[in-house]
Amino acid sequence: MLRVALTGGIGAGKSTVAAKLSELGARVIDADALSREVVAPNTEGLAAVVSRFGPEVLDTDGALDRAELAKIVFSNPPARAELEAIVHPRVRTRARELTDAMPEDAIVVQDIPLLAETGQAPGFHLNIDVEAPRELRLERLAERGLPREDAIRRIDAQASDAERREVCDVVIHNRDGREDLERRVAMLWEERIVPYAENVQAGRAEPRPEKLQFVESDPAWPRRFEHLAARLRRVLGPTAIRIDHVGSTAVAGLPAKDVIDIQVTVLSLPLLDPFEEALGDAGFYGRVMHDAPKPEFPDPAAWEKRLYGYADPGNVAHVHFRPIDSPGQRFALLFRDWMRADAAARTDYAQAKGVLAAKADSTSEYAEAKEPWFDHEGWPRANRWAAETGWHAPVC
Repeated sequence: MLRVALTGGIGAGKSTVAAKLSELGARVIDADALSREVVAPNTEGLAAVVSRFGPEVLDTDGALDRAELAKIVFSNPPARAELEAIVHPRVRTRARELTDAMPEDAIVVQDIPLLAETGQAPGFHLNIDVEAPRELRLERLAERGLPREDAIRRIDAQASDAERREVCDVVIHNRDGREDLERRVAMLWEERIVPYAENVQAGRAEPRPEKLQFVESDPAWPRRFEHLAARLRRVLGPTAIRIDHVGSTAVAGLPAKDVIDIQVTVLSLPLLDPFEEALGDAGFYGRVMHDAPKPEFPDPAAWEKRLYGYADPGNVAHVHFRPIDSPGQRFALLFRDWMRADAAARTDYAQAKGVLAAKADSTSEYAEAKEPWFDHEGWPRANRWAAETGWHAPVC
């Protein structure tokens, strides 16, 4: 099952996106609808709301007067927080019930307006944000009959566009009309969501492209790492001593393959065994591997790791699980920090990568061709830099 979260500010067009995804085959769960369900007449949710805010929030039929309640909470952040503490846990419980009842091959989209505010993003395989210019949103809300001042107050009460972007993998811009928006959604469905769901269903990671291609340093790489790291932290908890962005995409200004490399430091590799199923459920799949031994540590056993890939075709990643204080764990951090600190080293490495890439026909050939450079240049120079600067691998 692929779990997708859909978010966006009020008036941004989230409902249109949800409707299109439903038309394409997604099973949509609407958090707004659930928020009404959990405070319907004769529910304990409604009783809790009345207990906190008083009977004046009920209409003449005994149902929740949402407009009256909105007057109270949208101008009173503490009151809004208390309302959310009543409603949100009940909505999450109901959403889990609905999700658990779905078929295993379903693509389940949860429409969650407050995704950024509630910290739920790491629990989903993919998070989508729908954005629209503020004035356009205000115009749309006015068409719905919402006074401008009320609309402004509601927009400002939600997370900002920047805050939603921080937790979302995809941003869909809605500024050129419904037809354009639906076209963008259909492209996302065909090119990313469906292949992603197929990978999860098959229990496989998205392979890196075998055709070798370098791209310029991308400012989106750190954010892509953070999204993956948040999902890994959710699964592993304190078993992950550290989760670090390593490799070329962790070094600003360095051209690289568009693959995010992550190192997860653990006390020992067998500690990962109980997490195999949970990692798979989150979209991470892997096997036992070994890094290439270096001269001072010739025993291959010292270089054992678990290498996992990620199922998302839009965020190809390699996750290297290594034991703390192992030579591979230390070198991944050392090499990254050396590259970040030493401009001459960055230039030399970029040049070496270019020369090797010109001779390689595939990513696999390139990876193999790089090992001698690491043995004769990268490993000794990085370790000299560590000795000269007093660098030590961070512990936690």
